[in-house]
Amino acid sequence: MRQLPLAADPTVLAFIGRRVNIAFTVVAIIMFSIAWPTLPLTHSVIGVLLPVLAALAAFPIMLAWANPLLGWGISLISALVIGALFGRVHEWMWTVQVVHIIEMLVLAAMVSLRGPIRWIPLYWMCTCAVFAVAAPSGAVLGWVVGLTMLFVTCWLLRVLLRSRRELAHETELKDVAASRTAVLAERTRIARDLHDVVAHRMSVVVVAAQTAKFRVEGVTPAADAEFQSIAVMAREALDEVRQMLGVLRVDGEVSTQAPNPGVSDIADIVEATRGAGIVVDHRLIGAGPETVNEVVGLTAYRIVQECLANATRHAPGARIDVEVAIDESSVRVTVVNLLVEGPGETESSGGHGIPGMCERAAAIGGVLVAGPDGVGAFRVSAMLPMRLPVSDAAMG
Repeated sequence: MRQLPLAADPTVLAFIGRRVNIAFTVVAIIMFSIAWPTLPLTHSVIGVLLPVLAALAAFPIMLAWANPLLGWGISLISALVIGALFGRVHEWMWTVQVVHIIEMLVLAAMVSLRGPIRWIPLYWMCTCAVFAVAAPSGAVLGWVVGLTMLFVTCWLLRVLLRSRRELAHETELKDVAASRTAVLAERTRIARDLHDVVAHRMSVVVVAAQTAKFRVEGVTPAADAEFQSIAVMAREALDEVRQMLGVLRVDGEVSTQAPNPGVSDIADIVEATRGAGIVVDHRLIGAGPETVNEVVGLTAYRIVQECLANATRHAPGARIDVEVAIDESSVRVTVVNLLVEGPGETESSGGHGIPGMCERAAAIGGVLVAGPDGVGAFRVSAMLPMRLPVSDAAMG
């Protein structure tokens, strides 16, 4: 992703600011050392006031970076005060000395560059008014024209810099959007590939299970019934994969639209699990499944489905208790199975089962807790809100 210039980094700006403040402080000291001895050459001032008037002329430039508006204001006001209270000598035509003129120009430029841009006309008028009072009468027009050019130049620089910053920001946003689009496109491609692989393999399983009695000699009716059960479960799994990934089909390909499974369909996967020889107790408590929001019902269904698959894989032969309790505010799903030692898998085949269930529950504002219950069983408990969060509801 494209990075913004280093100058946009607050740390870099702070570092530059400290160095610029030091530079202006050095300039102020130099200006003060010039203003003090030269002030008697332009104005009639008693000796005790020389350092004071020199400081008013020289030190405001110290604020040129840190607070240019304050420094500019002090410089203009002090110029008016000095011109009004102290007379000129040696035919000096200005009401202020050269150091003061230079600092007013520098501070006018800095306040135009760093102050609020909408106040630039006010800065221009005030500066021109002070120069009209301080400059010789024959030079006022020239100084007004020069100051106008100074302020216009500073304003154009501000507009140019702001345009460049906005352009850099827009470019960064476009780069981020392009990166996200590329990631989504890659995910879409992977999902399509996954759909094709799974669909092919599951179709082979269905065909193999259905035709086993014709291809293998000695298949008993009981074994054939087991093969047919496998074919039914494989076909259901294939339909679910197609339903979830159907939106990723290529253009022109038609996909069947089936309703999402919900709480009422939990009994079907429980029955299918029982068909595999596993003892499963299923209880539905409270209101009917039709009162459950479609998204909440789908989440509850997926949680039970994952729990049954995990229990079958990790604790083969153990009894499984499934309880779904529905009330006005929530749907509570509890799945418990005994922890047994046997030929079951000792490690997850991917490690995404429980985290995936937690993510599903959290996505709709629910909570899921899974782990041993301390009495020899593994418990998964989920609390799903009956009402979705506002953002999810709006999206739905």
